Amino acid sequence: MSNIVICGDSFSIGIGCHDLQNEPFGSLLAKNFNKKLYNYAKGSSTNLSIFLQVKYALENLSNIDLLCIGVTSYNRVDWFPEDIDLKERELKLTNVNYHQYPPYGKDTYAYLLDNPMKDDPKYKGEMLTENFYGVVDYVDNILSGKRGAGEYFAKFKGERPERMKLLREYYAEIFDEKIQRYFDIGIITMTHNLLKSKGVNHLILTYDSEFTQFVPRENLVNVDWYKLSSKFPDDLGTLHTSAEGQKVVYETILKKVENNGWLK
Repeated sequence: MSNIVICGDSFSIGIGCHDLQNEPFGSLLAKNFNKKLYNYAKGSSTNLSIFLQVKYALENLSNIDLLCIGVTSYNRVDWFPEDIDLKERELKLTNVNYHQYPPYGKDTYAYLLDNPMKDDPKYKGEMLTENFYGVVDYVDNILSGKRGAGEYFAKFKGERPERMKLLREYYAEIFDEKIQRYFDIGIITMTHNLLKSKGVNHLILTYDSEFTQFVPRENLVNVDWYKLSSKFPDDLGTLHTSAEGQKVVYETILKKVENNGWLK
C-alpha cells in the first residue's frame, strides 16, 4: 500500500480533536484514498522542524503519493539544552524532542499518541521547538512561582533559569516576527524544492500569500487554522479547531488534489 504523509504542527496532528486516529484531515485523506498514513506533526513545531519531518519521510518511506505540509506560525524558536554535545553536523528529526510535546508527552494532551519514532534506534529527542508564548509563560508564571510547572513544562526543568530568561528577553527586545517570516518562508520553499526534485506530489497549507511568489499555485492550499479555530472552536480548551474544522481542511485538500489530477 502506498502512503500519505502529513508534516506540521499541532493543527496538523489534530489537537482539538477527541479522536486523533480518525478525525484529523490526514486520517480522512488516507481513508478516502485507501492509503497508509504517516503523520509526523507535533505540537509547537517550528518550520525548521517541519522541514526535518519532510526529510525524515523521504529518507524512511517509499511510495509517497501525497505529502501535506502545514506551515506553522513565525513566532517560534529551536534550541538545544546546553549540556548536549551535538556531534552530528546535520540536524535530523530524531534530534527533535517528540516525547515531551503534545500529543506524545505525558499530560500534554487529553488524548495521547505514540511517538512516531519510538522504534527508531537513532531517536534522541533533545532539540526543543517552542513558540515564544510558551517561553514567556514559563518564565513569567512558572519560574516566578505563580503556579506549578506540571508535566507540560517538564522539558524545561533541566534548563538554567538564566538561560530561559535570556530567551524571554530576546523575544521581548530583539526578535521580530516580520524578519523571522522570511526565514520561515525560505525554509518551506526549500522544502518544496526538495520534494519537487524527488517527484513527490505535495501541498503546502498556508494563508500567507507571499508563498505564491516562490511556490507554484498547484502546490498551495489556502488554509487558515486560526480562522477555523474561531469558526469551529474545540471543546477541550486548546484554542484549536474541532473535528468539524479538520473536515473543512480535508474537503479543501480533496478538491485541490482532484483539480491537480493526483491520486486518480
